[in-house]
Amino acid sequence: MIYKLRIISDEIKDFAREILVDSSNSFLDFHRMLQEDLNYDPSQLASFFITNASWEKELQITLIDMMDEESEKVITMEDALIGDYLKKKGQRLLYVYDFFSERFFFLELTEVISNIESTALPKIIFTHGEPPPQIDLGLDQLTTSDSDDDDLFSNGFEDEDLFPGTGLEDPDDFSDE
Repeated sequence: MIYKLRIISDEIKDFAREILVDSSNSFLDFHRMLQEDLNYDPSQLASFFITNASWEKELQITLIDMMDEESEKVITMEDALIGDYLKKKGQRLLYVYDFFSERFFFLELTEVISNIESTALPKIIFTHGEPPPQIDLGLDQLTTSDSDDDDLFSNGFEDEDLFPGTGLEDPDDFSDE
């Protein structure tokens, strides 16, 4: 079966995409195609969420499993086939593409086409507008040093500098007596 999905953004009103995916495609195939079309950094965390009709998250399908072994089972994009989770017209999903800022796209299944198979899917069939930019956190530019003189959390002030004239070096020395 082939699924036709519409993608919109609440940030950019004139942004829209329509996509065809095969039920045998994985969510990872879908994710990679979206990342390429939107010119986003594919190494950033992302997730799909199956939602109810009010866009409330019900089930997460994530790019990577970051849970410990004692947690409940995590569904990864690589292991999740589209046809196992999408069943009927009108079904809704969120695609969280900017995980740390919680930015996402709204997706809705607009058509289910049976008796057709294609090896060239997923693919974009309609494009309108520019996508919202992906935020670059710049984490790859952070550096640390082994030197004792470089403290990432140091602000350069000593405690006595923060409480001048009190004779106190530590705010914990205050009492209610």
